Parts: sequence; structure tokens; C-alpha cells
Amino acid sequence: MNHKPKIFFAAAAASFLTITILSQENTIPNSDRFESGKKQRTSQHSRRLNSAAKASDVIGMTVNNYQDEKLGKVEDLAVDVESGRIVQVILSSGGFAGVGDRLTAVPPGALHHDVANKVLHLDSTQEKVKNAPEFKTANWAEGNDSKHLSAVYNTYGQEPAFQFIHNGDGSGTADTAIPRNTNEGLNKDRIKGEGKWMIPTSRLGKIQRASKLMGMTVKNQEDEKLGSVENLLVDVQSGRIVALVVSSGGFLGIGNELSAVPPTALTFNTERDTLLLNTSKAALTSAPHFNSDQWPDFNQPAYSDGVYRAYNVEPYFNTTAATDADNTARNVRDRGNRTLTPLDQGNSQTDVDTTAQIRKGILANGDMSVNAKNVKIITNNGAVTLRGPVNTSEEKRLIGDIANTIARVENVDNQLEVK
Repeated sequence: MNHKPKIFFAAAAASFLTITILSQENTIPNSDRFESGKKQRTSQHSRRLNSAAKASDVIGMTVNNYQDEKLGKVEDLAVDVESGRIVQVILSSGGFAGVGDRLTAVPPGALHHDVANKVLHLDSTQEKVKNAPEFKTANWAEGNDSKHLSAVYNTYGQEPAFQFIHNGDGSGTADTAIPRNTNEGLNKDRIKGEGKWMIPTSRLGKIQRASKLMGMTVKNQEDEKLGSVENLLVDVQSGRIVALVVSSGGFLGIGNELSAVPPTALTFNTERDTLLLNTSKAALTSAPHFNSDQWPDFNQPAYSDGVYRAYNVEPYFNTTAATDADNTARNVRDRGNRTLTPLDQGNSQTDVDTTAQIRKGILANGDMSVNAKNVKIITNNGAVTLRGPVNTSEEKRLIGDIANTIARVENVDNQLEVK
């Protein structure tokens, strides 16, 4: 009896069944897989540090499409400081010399920052921007409500990125880890855990203009003025505020110094005309800061990560993959529970003065690198710990000598590391 026809037909049937299954897998679920992949890419995109730029540079920046046609320029950024979010980028277009400009809103994730050419790219046509819903600054709150935001994100295919609105008013979810001051209701819109990156619907009407935040007063919980907002560092592609730059030098008594502060470390007072930072003068003295004419590179995740850790804030961006291999041991050690951080800075006037004097001595040396000027100085009960990377062995020695002169050699632990 010939079994070959049976074998042939069985194989053919199996082959047909396999092709059918594969065909179904490659047709029906495709849209679901596309959306899933899109959401994953959006999530990964927003979890990395793409390009930290000064908000003052982004405002006024030209926006082109990929055919190099001008679509407009950035009029302002709609931001929520307490979640560290860029909610919308306000685009002006259609006018001449600023007259007759029409404003529209664009999701930040729809933009690509071309750092080399100092331009933002938007995958759109001039006609699409022209016909997009108009944004009216006179109706600022309405332009930032959930309905309008949903329409804006949908227009530019950014629906997966529109997941940062917390449906609620924040009541009952206040972050009790942040002490209240005398301003009642200060933290009513704070959300715990991962929710700190989200915006409750009750706060959508309080979205801020980045341009108006610059110059705002910053105080601590004791109502002492720490300084004012000098600028914002923004990562437009990720839709994030990397840090607020605060002019803190006058408060610390160390000249024209700036401090970078994670946005989620700040809250507004009741009147929302002042930002509050839950830190002491001692902790601020020890936290990273820099000279106004010598900004560090915030695009280096390792540096920005250090800024966040100084204020005990977990960064939104992933630092593990992007951190230099040479710094791995240091970063692991820095995160250890038994390792000193700027929050361990002593609160006594003597400890604060010691840290400030060492910092002054370092800044007085004009040949020091930005890394050297930004080392961590922690004084606790007279014991000084020096931490962080420096560029050369000579810098490590010089900083050690400065600390030894002020605090005495037996009280100084020089843990500085040469990059």
C-alpha cells in the first residue's frame, strides 16, 4: 500500500495550518503590537536624558519640519514644576515680525531637538500647523485642561505619551514625606511614589509659563530666601524639566553661585508666587553648585544623577546604562546606605562655615575644572569628607590642601577620584 499520498496531504495540511496561523498573527494583532511597541518606545524615550537645554534658549527657537520649512518658533513652555513635566510647547506661527502671530500647542515628545543646528524639528506640514486648534494665552487654564491636551496629543499622534494626568484632585494622596510649613494646603496635590511624576487634574488649571518662572523667589521651610529661579533646564524630547537653576550664592555667602535643584524637590506656597525647597542652609551648602559663567554638562547622566541624589530625589531618567564604566564603583558606593551624602552635612554653624570656606577656597582657584569646583564637601562634627570626580591628580591634591588648611589634616577624608 502506498503511504506517500497520505504523507503528502498530511504535510500539506500542516503547512497550510502553519501559514494560516502565521497569517493571522501577522494581520489581526498588528495594530495592537504597533500600539504596544509605540507605548514602549515612548516610555523608553521619556526615561532617558536626551538633551538638557536652558529654557531661555528654547524659547524663541525656530521650529522646522523635516523638509526644512519653517513652521514657527517657540513662544513659551507650559510646565508643571511639581511633577517636573513639560506639558505643552506653545508655538507661534503665521505672523510677520511678531505681529499677527497665531499660537498653537505641540506635545513636547513630537519635537526633536537638533542641538548642533539649534533648531527643533516637528514632523508636520505648514498646513497642518495652520489648521491646528488655536491656543489663546488669555484662556491659559482652558488651554491646559485635559480635553484640550488630549486633542493636542491626538493631533500629533502622541496619544501614548498622554498618560501623566492623575484622575483625581490629589486629596488623600498627599506626600507626607515633605514637611508642611505654615502654608495650609501646600502639599494637597502631591502624589506618592511613581505618581510624583503625574499631574492631578486639580492642578491642570495651575500649569505655569516657563518664562514667568524665571525670576521667581525660592525660600526654604523657615521662610528664608534662598535666591530666585535663574533658569530652567529642559529636556524637550522627554517632556521633562531636568532641573531648576537657583541663584543661591548670596544666601550661602559664596559669591555668584548657582544651584541646580530637581523640580520635584520644590513646591509652591499657597499663593503660588514663591517656590519652597525643603532644605537647610547646611544641606544647600554641600549640594552641587557652580559659577554662573561656567555651567557643567547636564547632558551627562552621572552629573545630573548626582544633583538628584543630593536632594534625596530619584531621577526620572535611567543612569545605569549611560554611566561611565570607570564610575560604576563610585556610583554604587554613593547609593549605599552607609555612605555620606550632602544630606549628612552637619547643621551647626561651625560645620556650615567650614564647608563654605573650603568651597570658597576651591572657587578662588581659577584653574580648577568644572568637576573640581563641583565636588561634594560634607562636614559633620568637624570631620570633612571630600567626594566626587576631578580631572587630574593635581586637582585632588590642591583641594585636599585647601581642606587641610581650613579643617586640619587629621579631620579630612579625601575620597576624590581622578576621572
